[in-house]
Amino acid sequence: MSQIALDGYKNEEYFRNDIGIKNVLEQYFQKPINNIIKKSHGKKTDNIIIFSDNSIINIQNKKFEYFGGRGNSFDRRHIKNTFDNQFLRKYLTYLTLFRPTKRTSNMTNEQKKDFKKLVNNNLNDILKYIKKSLIGSNINENDYFVMTFKSKNKKDDNESYIISSIKLYNYIKNNINIQIKRTCLHLSNNIYLQRKGSDKTDKNPNHIQAKFKIDKNILRLCHKLI
Repeated sequence: MSQIALDGYKNEEYFRNDIGIKNVLEQYFQKPINNIIKKSHGKKTDNIIIFSDNSIINIQNKKFEYFGGRGNSFDRRHIKNTFDNQFLRKYLTYLTLFRPTKRTSNMTNEQKKDFKKLVNNNLNDILKYIKKSLIGSNINENDYFVMTFKSKNKKDDNESYIISSIKLYNYIKNNINIQIKRTCLHLSNNIYLQRKGSDKTDKNPNHIQAKFKIDKNILRLCHKLI
């Protein structure tokens, strides 16, 4: 894969236009593709695959700087649109938004223990949030993820993988692991929540962003495109 795939929108454009990816997708879905078109942004879908039988698949393309690390953002929303439980939202606000510094929280250790207990007692609410952050609020808003990784060796090609959003959600659902670390709420080993941006660089610094860390267990569930 060329350098064009390293940057968000260019990565989506590359996905739409590369013949090699189209051929692999046709083999994966077992039917010809008529076209891959761009979806207007603001939703979970980035690209739409249109097949010869007029069926469609909604794709969310995500570019990851590299495998592992702190992960990349895949969802952001106002605190009011995270959990249904008001006390979960209040604790999340206190942990992630009301911080004396970037790396510290006003929360005491006892409050963090209470928060962790509250989260574990409201796992249905947590799963609802995970589902809408991965798949969307509407049915079939995001059918599949295509994840592209930047190679650490500049001479090597980047790699792309595809996985159904339901399959990914079910994996996360079965591997919930609630942890509170500094100013972040970890829902599993792969997903955690933190504050988005800063007052000086972001128009909505008090939004909550979900970050996704890809590990080998996730890749084993995926199909390699290139």
